[in-house]
Amino acid sequence: MAQIRKPRMINTSRILRGLWLSRRVSRIGLSRDLGLNKSTITNIVNELIEGGLVREASAGVAGPQGGRKPVHIELNPQYGYVLGLEIRPESYTAVAVDLAGDILFSRTERLDSHLENFQNNAVELLHKIPQELQWLSIPILGAGIGISGIVDTKQGTILGSIPLGITKMLPFTQAITSQFDFPIFIENDANCCAWGELAFHRTQKLKNFIFTLVEFHDNERKYFYENTSVGFGMVFNGNVYKGNRFSAGEFHSVFCHPEDKGQFRISNARERIEEVPEHLEALVEELCKHLALFVNTFNLGQIFLGGDIERHQNLVTPILLKAIEQNWAYDSPVECEIRFSTLGNKSVAYGAAGMVLEQLFADPDSATAAGIHAMGQRGTLLGFIDSEKKGSKELS
Repeated sequence: MAQIRKPRMINTSRILRGLWLSRRVSRIGLSRDLGLNKSTITNIVNELIEGGLVREASAGVAGPQGGRKPVHIELNPQYGYVLGLEIRPESYTAVAVDLAGDILFSRTERLDSHLENFQNNAVELLHKIPQELQWLSIPILGAGIGISGIVDTKQGTILGSIPLGITKMLPFTQAITSQFDFPIFIENDANCCAWGELAFHRTQKLKNFIFTLVEFHDNERKYFYENTSVGFGMVFNGNVYKGNRFSAGEFHSVFCHPEDKGQFRISNARERIEEVPEHLEALVEELCKHLALFVNTFNLGQIFLGGDIERHQNLVTPILLKAIEQNWAYDSPVECEIRFSTLGNKSVAYGAAGMVLEQLFADPDSATAAGIHAMGQRGTLLGFIDSEKKGSKELS
């Protein structure tokens, strides 16, 4: 029975993936794009419409010879939502996002998190927020958490986090998964931002870019140089690059001296960096020299900058453009687009939600190839649907 069912499940997941990537398409377009016959598309799409996951949208344009206009279909945004969380040492940000990528809810609150209470804080938030969001009248499909640190996404394990004081391996998702009926994923914060750009700009088919996350923390437990954190989320050929030990994107300036305790060659004063213009400009110049090297060495198509650096676009842009130009040895101009996120402190949480959506709409046979722990079939949207059906049978 399983062998008979598997091809249909694969075709269904391919159709869901196709709808996720295209946002809105006709049945004929899906048939052409996926190489599936029209009857297969029609049967599966009709089932998905009946189940509420897909809906018919506007009619398209008739062909050059006239005839009936094709009816477009799309994912139903109200089928469910995903939760994105960023947990910082001094606060957390949460966003709820529907299947169209629209933010339904967001919140930032003070919360003291460190090694001793991080897991309990996360569990409490994962219980509390979905309960508060029952007014949405749609189910939660999954949750993603972004933190500053090194994360083994395949095992859901935190390998280390300097800001959170996590100095030993913490098997996070393994310890908490049994408490929830939806999949949970954890990822490095800058990588979450990269996942977010891939997910929410998926029709642009971004291939090679770097997301630079810069945050200025308001943390009384730490000195000035530790209150500025920078991390990179790197994407090559459409995939978030993790490195051999999941530490790709961890940053420490090549200009630092051994006695420099922060990420930059900068004064160890206690002032918040945004309060001292010359310190902020020095940090931006040092950061942009590194970014220029990455852009030209890897021939990147885009640089995304997000977090607290967004409010300093007028300072950053000319310095970055100049650094890229000075680092380039040829006469031809460098073709790299500079983009600033507009989400501020929501960038990581929104990206964590995008990471979950990318996982939910992945093909079951290739879900782990994207670099996210797939949690088996349960980590996909088909797994959620199957679990809901089983739950209904058990209740009846």
